[in-house]
Amino acid sequence: MTQNAIQIRYLSRADIERLAISGGELADRIEATIRACAAGQARNFPKTSMACPDGRLFQSTMAVGVGPPAPAFAATKIVGLSPANTDRGLPHIGGVIVLNDGSTGMPAAIMDATWVTEMRTAALSLVAARRYARRDADSIGFIGCGAQAKSHLAVFVEAFPLTRVTAYSRRRSSAEALAARARAMGLEAIVAEDPRQVVSGQAIVISTVPGHPNLVPFLRADWLSRGSFGSLVDLGRSWSTEGFERIDYRLVDDKAQAEASKSYRKLTPEGPYSADLLDMVTVPTLGRKNDEERAVFTFQGVALADLAAAALVMETAARADIGQLLPM
Repeated sequence: MTQNAIQIRYLSRADIERLAISGGELADRIEATIRACAAGQARNFPKTSMACPDGRLFQSTMAVGVGPPAPAFAATKIVGLSPANTDRGLPHIGGVIVLNDGSTGMPAAIMDATWVTEMRTAALSLVAARRYARRDADSIGFIGCGAQAKSHLAVFVEAFPLTRVTAYSRRRSSAEALAARARAMGLEAIVAEDPRQVVSGQAIVISTVPGHPNLVPFLRADWLSRGSFGSLVDLGRSWSTEGFERIDYRLVDDKAQAEASKSYRKLTPEGPYSADLLDMVTVPTLGRKNDEERAVFTFQGVALADLAAAALVMETAARADIGQLLPM
């Protein structure tokens, strides 16, 4: 193959959204890729980050599929985050994913990372919730109502018999928009004035509060109701450290990554952790034992999930001939 014969598939966010990949599909693919990693057929590398005092954050991830059944790609993602983008009229997060062919090493795809990051994050929450949320969960509360809240709503409404949504945000307009989205799905939805209302009495709680230099934790673990599951997508930054000792399961996506990130970022709650995703996917006996237990999942996102999601996007787009082919 000559260099001129190499083509790279470029996929915009609009292209990826046309594929209509569901959260359940993503969660299934993520679980399969984690199992492949456990079998030595994929490699996951800890996320690297640089945080700025004003809340900007830059991160990169890499994971590689080294043999079937792992995806036959290497995936590298670079993401930038800026809390000030709301005032600029820009998305909170932006980035790209590059897929390299696992056999030749040649670039195979460049794709928008925003959809992948939003949806794979919600799918990661779902992987944990499949095991630690009550199957009859009918209510969900959102603290923070931006892009991650929207993706979690889309994924969780497919997976659980939800009927009621409660939304809270420092910008009431964001909470109103999320509530309107939920009502359009046929759900009852209210906007809360008090964050405790979004935690207490909810079967599932999702916190996605953006980082800010002046952020003071305002949520408490002892507000969580018996039998509830909380996904702390914001690394737990919005939660006070007290009270988590009474939570039955403290979960994390990757114990090694949580340990490696301690020098620049501590998760709330801190370890020791009951399980990480590798444990959850490979140990069938893990999960809640009764309907009274409470669990929280704090996570930073793992490169294996980006590999799984990006490979699924690439394969689906190639079958549908979606995207633009660019010469190398």
